[in-house]
Amino acid sequence: MSEKPTPLEITDAVDFYKQWPRLRLNAEKLLEMRTLNDDDAQVLRWMIKVVDMVGPHDVARDAEGTKKPAGGRFS
Repeated sequence: MSEKPTPLEITDAVDFYKQWPRLRLNAEKLLEMRTLNDDDAQVLRWMIKVVDMVGPHDVARDAEGTKKPAGGRFS
C-alpha cells in the first residue's frame, strides 16, 4: 500500500529553504520528464541554480520570528 502524498505547504522563505532538498528533487523530475518546452526548462534550470546559492544566513529569522534582511538593498 502506498502512502497518500501530503499537500505542499510553504509558509515563508525559511520554510521553503528547509523544504528545498525535496522541492529540488521535484524540479529535477519535471526536467527529466521532458514535458516542458525548451524555454521553460531553461528557466527551471536557472531557478534551481539560483535557489542552490541561498544559504541559511540568507533566510534567517529574528527573535520575533519574522524574516530578517541579510544585507543588501533591504538593510
